[in-house]
Amino acid sequence: MKKAIGIIKYPAVFAAAALLCLLLLAASAMIPAELISGGIGTSAEIMCRNRVFYEISRGIPASKTDRYADSILLNIAYHYDSADPLGSVMLSEYYYTPVQNENFNLRDAVEGALPANKEYLRYWHGSAGIVRAALCVTDIGGMYAAGAVIIAGLFGMLLFLLAKHRLYAGAVGTVCALTAAGIWYVPFSLEYIWVFVTAPVVSLIAVKLVLDGKPQRLGVLFMLSGIVTNYLDFLTAETLTLTLPLLLSIYTARSTSPADPKREALSAVKLCCAWAAGYGGMWLLKWVLAAAVLGEDVTPYIFGHISERTIGDVVTGEASIVSAFANNFGCLFPFGYTDAGVIAGIVIMLGAAYVCFVYRRDGIRLSDLMIYAAGGAIPYLRYTALISHSSLHYFFTYRAQAAGVLAVCLMVSEITGIGRAKHEARKRT
Repeated sequence: MKKAIGIIKYPAVFAAAALLCLLLLAASAMIPAELISGGIGTSAEIMCRNRVFYEISRGIPASKTDRYADSILLNIAYHYDSADPLGSVMLSEYYYTPVQNENFNLRDAVEGALPANKEYLRYWHGSAGIVRAALCVTDIGGMYAAGAVIIAGLFGMLLFLLAKHRLYAGAVGTVCALTAAGIWYVPFSLEYIWVFVTAPVVSLIAVKLVLDGKPQRLGVLFMLSGIVTNYLDFLTAETLTLTLPLLLSIYTARSTSPADPKREALSAVKLCCAWAAGYGGMWLLKWVLAAAVLGEDVTPYIFGHISERTIGDVVTGEASIVSAFANNFGCLFPFGYTDAGVIAGIVIMLGAAYVCFVYRRDGIRLSDLMIYAAGGAIPYLRYTALISHSSLHYFFTYRAQAAGVLAVCLMVSEITGIGRAKHEARKRT
C-alpha cells in the first residue's frame, strides 16, 4: 500500500502544481489593463534607453545583458487579455515588426495601444504573470532592484545554513560558483533572474531535508523544481535548479554518514529523472493545453524552433560542439575578464592541482569523486543537446557551469579533507 501511494504521489503532485501554475497565469491576465498602464509605460521608456543587447562592462562578453527577451516578456504581459484569460496566456502573443528592435516595438505597442500580432506559445511564460502583477506597483527598474535583493537574500540564507552546520566546503564552493557565474550581472535582466531565485530555494530545502533525515522527500522536491523552472525560465541556465541542489544534497548527506558511491549514484539518477519529468512534462503539457484551448495544431510552431536551437545557429546557420563549449567556458570568471583574467584563471587551476597533490589524504577513492564530476558535467550535456542555442546565447547559458565550479570545489575538499563534511552525527538546531 505504501509503495502504491509513493508511486501515485508523483503524478498527483505534478497535476496539482501544473493546475496551480495555470490558474496563477490566467489570474494575472485578468488584472485590469488600467492598473498596469503606468508601470508598463515607464518600463517601455526604460527599455529604449539602451540597445537590446549591450555589455555592462565594455569588452566583457559575460556582462552582456539581454533586454531583447525582457522587452518581449513585457510585451506579452501587456497583451494578456482579461476577456479571454486562458486563451491569451496559452497563445502568449505580442506586438512585433521586423523593421526595429523589440524595445521599440514594445514602446510603440504601449503608446499606440497596438494589438498583438505574433505568438510565442512554446513557453509557459509564467514569469510574464509575475511581471504583469508587479506592473501594478512598480516598473521594470523596480523589478531589477527587487531581483537583486531577493537573490542576495536567498543565497545569504543558503550560505548561513551551510556554515551553521559546518558544511564549509559547500559554502565556499557556492561562493566560488556564483563568482564564476558573474552573479553581479544577473539582476540586470529579468531573463537571468528566475533561475537564480529558484536554485537557492530548492537548495535550501534540499539541504534541510537531508540534515533532518528526510531524503525520501527529495524526489518530489526535484520534480517541483523542474516544473517551476520550466514555468518561469526562458531557457537560460535552467540546469542550475537541478545541479546546485543535487551537489549540495550529496555533500550534505556525507556529513552524517560515510560516502556510499553506489547508493549516491542511484539516488542522483532518480533525482535527475524526477527533475526531468517535471521539466519535460511541463513542456508537453503546455503544448497539449495550447492545442486544446486554441483548437488548432500547434506542432508547426514548436518543432521549427526545436530544430533551430539544436542543429545550426539561427544567425549564421553554423554551430558546433567546439564553439558551444569554448564560448561558454570563455565567459567564466576570471577567464572571460581580459588577458589578465585568463592568467589568473590558469594560476588558480594550477594552485588547486598543487593543493590536491600535496595535501592528498589517505583512502581517497575515485568513486568518491565521480558523483561530483558527473553532476558538474550536466551543463555540457545540455550544450551538446542544444548546440545552436548554446553557441549563440553563450553570454547567459555559460552560467550553468556554476555547477561545475561547485563540483570542483567539493572534489578538492574530498581529496584534501579541507572543509570536508565529517561523518559524525551533527547536532540539529
